[in-house]
Amino acid sequence: MELSLNVNYLMKHRPEEPGRTIEDCMRLCAEAGFRVADYTPPVSRDDWEALTDRAMEAASRYGIVIEQSHAPYNRYEKAPLEDYARRMQRAMDAAVRMGNRQIVIHADDYALEPDGSYNADHALSQMYEFWAPFVDSAVSRGVEVAVETVFEDRSPADRTRFTSRPEELLAMIDRFGEPRVRCCWDTGHARLAFSREKMGDVMRTLGSRISCTHIHDNYYGKDLHLTPFAGDIDWEEQMRTLKEIGYTGNLTFEFVYGSRPAALLGDFLHTAWYTGCYLRRLFEEHTV
Repeated sequence: MELSLNVNYLMKHRPEEPGRTIEDCMRLCAEAGFRVADYTPPVSRDDWEALTDRAMEAASRYGIVIEQSHAPYNRYEKAPLEDYARRMQRAMDAAVRMGNRQIVIHADDYALEPDGSYNADHALSQMYEFWAPFVDSAVSRGVEVAVETVFEDRSPADRTRFTSRPEELLAMIDRFGEPRVRCCWDTGHARLAFSREKMGDVMRTLGSRISCTHIHDNYYGKDLHLTPFAGDIDWEEQMRTLKEIGYTGNLTFEFVYGSRPAALLGDFLHTAWYTGCYLRRLFEEHTV
């Protein structure tokens, strides 16, 4: 099990400070101890191929493997379908170009029925029809696809978000009939979707379908993307259950919101690294 970091987060900076290059970000990762990264190129830009190659060169320079990336999602942006599909194909091409082990997707861009109601069967059909060519584009070229756990971003009773329930997530994964389509267990999203007490049960239901992770913490019902132990997720149970289900992937930190002063960023990344080492030790110490 390797420890990985979402490099895109490091591109963020405070307005009063200069920006960071991808070379700066890869160097910071390496200095903190990370040798594996999650990176998503800016596929909305026409020079995305050159930027992808630049990231690969920077990663190689600092001994880092870009193991995972994230496909675009359109739930909030609502870009025209043609633009969204073009960016999606670029994301699949970039994942192949970088030699990713997997690319993570959100299968929640479901359009409600004309009367505003939610229909899980229609959502499954819609999402499969949209995703099938992109999934095939990835897996046929050696990149696995992982459907991410998501949560209802209005209220649990107000159904709008397909795959926010485990039975829908399983149905989406199984619809492909492809062993290289599995699940990204996003701990923070799962905490919001399934509650602290039920997270372990859902993980056991998903079982070997979990192929990768987004590791972060939260509390007060908010998607905060905090460092583990800064929220209220039971991390001992998370590591114990991952071991129980035979998880063989990595622990990938996904920090998203805010930005830290440059003077503190190195210390923050070292803290993340040591936290990851502690989580990995919890995983390794559990016996099945």
